[in-house]
Amino acid sequence: MTAAAAAPLRRRRLRVDLGATGSLIGLIVKWLSVTLIAPIIVALLYGESIVPFVVPLIGGIVVGIVLERACGRRADDIDVREAFVVVAVTWLAAALLGSIPYIVEGGDIASPIDAYFETMSGFTTTGASVMADIASHPQSILFWRSLTQWLGGMGIIVLAIAVLNQAGPGGKALLQQEAPGPDAEKLTPRLRDTALRLWIIYFGLSIALAASLFVVGLFDMAQGMDLFNAITHSFTAMSTGGFSPEPRSVEAFGWISQALLAVFMVIAGANFALWYRTARGDLRAAPRDGEFRVYIAIIAVLSLLIGVALLATTDAGLISAFGQSAFQVITIMTTTGYASQDFAIWTSFALLALFAAMFIGGCAGSTSGAIKVIRVRLAVGSARRDIQTAVHPEAVLPIRTNGRPVREAALQGATAFIGLYLLTFAVGAAVILFVAMLHGFELGAFDAMVAAATTIGNVGPGVGTAGPMGSFASYPAEAKVTMIALMWIGRLELIPVFVLLTRAYWLR
Repeated sequence: MTAAAAAPLRRRRLRVDLGATGSLIGLIVKWLSVTLIAPIIVALLYGESIVPFVVPLIGGIVVGIVLERACGRRADDIDVREAFVVVAVTWLAAALLGSIPYIVEGGDIASPIDAYFETMSGFTTTGASVMADIASHPQSILFWRSLTQWLGGMGIIVLAIAVLNQAGPGGKALLQQEAPGPDAEKLTPRLRDTALRLWIIYFGLSIALAASLFVVGLFDMAQGMDLFNAITHSFTAMSTGGFSPEPRSVEAFGWISQALLAVFMVIAGANFALWYRTARGDLRAAPRDGEFRVYIAIIAVLSLLIGVALLATTDAGLISAFGQSAFQVITIMTTTGYASQDFAIWTSFALLALFAAMFIGGCAGSTSGAIKVIRVRLAVGSARRDIQTAVHPEAVLPIRTNGRPVREAALQGATAFIGLYLLTFAVGAAVILFVAMLHGFELGAFDAMVAAATTIGNVGPGVGTAGPMGSFASYPAEAKVTMIALMWIGRLELIPVFVLLTRAYWLR
């Protein structure tokens, strides 16, 4: 073969080191499988079958070891390019592993699509559910359901970096693609220490919430808040996931428990770097942060508007109206998805306000989903500057955050992300509506839009039959598959997924 003929072949060589990529994925799957020991312990305590967890525990460890060895044990060789594949495939593999207990149990989500939907919703901390009969499942299954959200909250890859220290030169890229928000902030010079400290803060806050809820339950201040509920709700509140072992979510508990959950949801929806600095003695870290102030302001304004709407359209009193309004705004804004009552029956204005909150989300570096406050803030600032420069073309008007000018690349990135996010949402809603039409499934346009928004934003509840006290169980299988894809894309914040779809990423 001549050199000229060989040149096109060289240009088409694979640019991704599949050996290093597969090895790291195998390593993560192997150790992720070990977390199934926790529901096994719960099953033993409640006298339930351990088979649903033993099967994936053994299978996951075996598959992980085989993959790790078959790929040459080069998990520490990954670079930036491999990081995209590792992050994307790890979430798919985690959902596959986590779905096996539901299938083996044989309950109302035993079908592979339903089991995968529930697990993807768990690990991505979405909280959308196809589990129509929660009360029929054993405690160990409900514990695993909540644990998947806690593991996915701070991030499986962040946990891998913290514990395994196998990220190699691609570790920064892994953390960047995993951490929610436009910028993954290093808290320490060493990447592993940053990941470890993030998980320590996350773990500590989870313990604090579980202990607080349990103490409230001990004093009968919240009916039904026993140790099991305290632990599972701490998992799903700190992860901003929203799964509850109670069929009617947190409506089952008293206002003190709901208030505690609301406070910790606000904390979980903020940048965890702020709580790291607070723990180190900088008590003004959060109040000084511009994104945090806007985040709190949006919650306050939406709570006020919906509270007024409830006063005008229901017989709720002043305290009840604004209390319920604040709780639901917090749970939707932070993309947790709890429900203290069936807000799907609220006035159209209240539903529209909550729908808007689904797109905003919490802060960068939090466990929240959706667009994030910082991106919204940057996009609004960029639009305002464009208006000002139209009037004063010669003016130099830098956009600042926390007193520092923002790079133009960051502004363009925020605007591009929002555009891509809205486009993906629109396509998802159209596909869900189209599938429903083909199946003769009665679904309104607004219902389909909420279904797409709640899954791509990792929020959870829909409206109609999929409202906060319902589930997506009745939706057609193809619509569920679409929502699974939206949950996955939303948790990875779009870019890692769409990068993998380009030819230039794979081939030289």
